[in-house]
Amino acid sequence: MTTTTRVAGFGTAYHRLTGAAAVSAVGDGMRFAALPLLSAALLHEAFQVSVVTAATTMPWLLFGLPAGAYADRFERQRLMVLADLLRAGTLIVTAVVLAAGLLTFWPLVAAAFLLGMGEVLFDCASFALLPGVVPKERLEAANGRLFAVQTVGRDLLGHVLGGVLFAAGRAVPLVLDALSFLASAALLRGVRGPRPDPPAGRRRLLGEIREGLEYVARDPLLRALTVSAGLINAVYLGQVAVFVILVRDVLELPPAAYGALVAAGAVGGVIGGAAASRISRAAGRVPTLLGGLVLIGAAGPAVAATGNVAVVAVAYGASGFALMLWNVVAVSLRQGLIPDRLLGRATGVYRLFAWGTMPLGALLFGMLTEAAGPRTAFAAGGAAILALALAVAPVLFRDGRARYDGRALATADED
Repeated sequence: MTTTTRVAGFGTAYHRLTGAAAVSAVGDGMRFAALPLLSAALLHEAFQVSVVTAATTMPWLLFGLPAGAYADRFERQRLMVLADLLRAGTLIVTAVVLAAGLLTFWPLVAAAFLLGMGEVLFDCASFALLPGVVPKERLEAANGRLFAVQTVGRDLLGHVLGGVLFAAGRAVPLVLDALSFLASAALLRGVRGPRPDPPAGRRRLLGEIREGLEYVARDPLLRALTVSAGLINAVYLGQVAVFVILVRDVLELPPAAYGALVAAGAVGGVIGGAAASRISRAAGRVPTLLGGLVLIGAAGPAVAATGNVAVVAVAYGASGFALMLWNVVAVSLRQGLIPDRLLGRATGVYRLFAWGTMPLGALLFGMLTEAAGPRTAFAAGGAAILALALAVAPVLFRDGRARYDGRALATADED
């Protein structure tokens, strides 16, 4: 990738990215709250509800690697705009089908799948674009701010609005999310990051994908981060998929309360995103990463052990805080370790495992909830994360790059 000039601080391109993320995140939050409620209202079976949730992330298993390769081939900003337009069109069609009374199980699955396809393309391009539009020494702070903005929009404002607006009209959150994607596309048109280098010769897609896979596979620290993200996200989406069942059947709360409880996790996430860079500098990357895992793991049994709404809200908030700590530090570390020319493909590999496991988690937790109830699902997920913390600790402590900025190492490797 050829370089572009970046001004001091974060720069105009970063602020446009943040603005696009903010407006889209509010719409996404409404959809994330409304889609499980809509699925539960139309389908009535926990397993079918979990299938719809799983369909949103299934494209990471199918298209994560090719999307990463295309994010290294083409201008990343243009791919992000294309993904926004795909998702806006899907939501508009879904709202029309819903209004016509034809939105059954398979149309819901198809809509969720197309939304997931757009997400794959957008995320591979956006995570690869960010290090090209902010100074490398501010990458962790930039990620923290961006994640915090997304969390406020999606998990705080969006989830609350989604629950309320769903009660007013089932199609309303879908239509507003479509408008948010269109606004995001308009903002992104003004972003210019590094452009792809002209190809030295004929490039083969499979060869490019293999290069990204081999780069991640050879690096013990990248492997550990990738496997960890896979398990974390499988547990996270599995719990999200059945949380609506826990709120409805165990806590016996109305739909609007579901959005409010999920928003408690957003409050913790916002605090975690804002504080992640400071905590990482003060405590160190490794203690921050491991402390985040322990707190995520402890939140699962806390939710499972109580029927008290306040305790569930606090535990969900603590989980959101810890998850954001992990995400900001782990993603920034990964971006610093990988040369720009491989960022798209390495992101595709990372997300293949990190997000490709999410539908498996949703299906597994759906079956576990059917068999033993949502409390058991939350307790089992927490135990899995605590076991992960024990397993990954030796790798993090052994590799010095987890404690220091690896960007210079990656640049030297590229040269």
